[in-house]
Amino acid sequence: MKLPIFLVSLLALPVLAAEAPQDFAWRVPLEVKAGAPYQRITLPMAAYIHASHTDLRDLRVFNSEGRPVPLAHVVPRGSNEKTTRSMPLRWFPLTAPQTAPGASLDVHVRQDAKGALLEVKSRAPAASGEQLRRGYVLDASAIEKRQAITALTLDWRDGQGFQLLDVEASDNLQDWRRVRSGVQLARLDYNGERIERRRIEIGGLPGRYLRLLWREPARAPELTSAEIEETVAQWRAPERVWTGALTPLRSPLNLHQGEYHYRLPQTLPVTRLRLTLPQGNVLLPLEILSPDQDRRHWSRLARCVAYRITEQGREWLQDEITLPGYPLREFIVRFDRRSSQGMSAPVLEAGIEAGQVVFLAEGKAPYTLAVGNAHAAGRALPLGTLAPGLDTPGGPKLADAQVLVGQAASGVAAAQAETGPADWKRIALWAVLVVGVLAMILMAWQLVRQMKKPHP
Repeated sequence: MKLPIFLVSLLALPVLAAEAPQDFAWRVPLEVKAGAPYQRITLPMAAYIHASHTDLRDLRVFNSEGRPVPLAHVVPRGSNEKTTRSMPLRWFPLTAPQTAPGASLDVHVRQDAKGALLEVKSRAPAASGEQLRRGYVLDASAIEKRQAITALTLDWRDGQGFQLLDVEASDNLQDWRRVRSGVQLARLDYNGERIERRRIEIGGLPGRYLRLLWREPARAPELTSAEIEETVAQWRAPERVWTGALTPLRSPLNLHQGEYHYRLPQTLPVTRLRLTLPQGNVLLPLEILSPDQDRRHWSRLARCVAYRITEQGREWLQDEITLPGYPLREFIVRFDRRSSQGMSAPVLEAGIEAGQVVFLAEGKAPYTLAVGNAHAAGRALPLGTLAPGLDTPGGPKLADAQVLVGQAASGVAAAQAETGPADWKRIALWAVLVVGVLAMILMAWQLVRQMKKPHP
């Protein structure tokens, strides 16, 4: 009786064996950053093409010992990125008589044809006494993106203590309107330390020129620099990866002139198609069609106009077609017959928004990314479970690892071979069941024999 039980246990070992990199059809080494417990990779197109499941449930990261490490899938998302730059402004002092600092500023202004200031000087006669520097006119006429202006930063010589001033704006140097009132600037030095406030917040540039008038003290300090700060927010789409060149199939479908049939190497969530346009002027109205489940009807996915227009060295190009991102394996491109006479076997590329994977650097490097096992179940964790506190100040570090696509290796896996490791596991499972049945038959036969023996 012990022998059948031993055989059953022995045959069960392959079934209970852990996953190994060799169980996956496509493997590629990763180059990680030392010292960071969490690593993030952006998936290349090859990972999607070689995966056995469109949801990437068969994706694994193995350490040097061949053990899978914990990981999480990250859905690609775009982001608003803000870029800030400072641009210097020219300034011109405004003066008034020392005896009447509160008098209206009467100045003479000289400008060029574009409105840039060339000279600003007081009309007051020199005999009126010592001139008091009341403030400055700043020339912002060259600024194009006025709504993107967020602040004005000043610097000055000497001028210790607090300062109070008003900020006015104008488009013609005659009509001024108050922008900020009672702005506080400061510079305090003590014991080798400095505290200062030099920045004036401005929500957009309200005019081509700015006028700064000091209230306290009555004399404005001597400026050494005036810079306007421009902040531009730009939408950054998720990184997109592309297939190789796709050429039309010799389709069994009954296609008409100007219709071309394409098939992707794998079902992919395509968000863009990129068309290789011929040189010269070309205009191509087109439609993208996808098959219904029964393949008897084709539905329109997108309609657009691709073009290349050239003029005296300039070029206007629109060669990308936006798609909704549905899983897509094959499609038809239908060109308008009235404008596609010159197109012959057009070449396309398909693009998807590349997903990311975050994994725990468990065990030792090198680490290997692997996909391509039809029998693999999902092992991904939610990102919050995998990396608690990752986005909090002082949380664990996250580094960007590199996928060394050029060193990828392909192997025979259960997903793509009749005699792969997972098939042996299946065979072993059936063998366990058969041996178990035989063991039970043997036990019953022995029991029957014992029952048939005559009792003494």
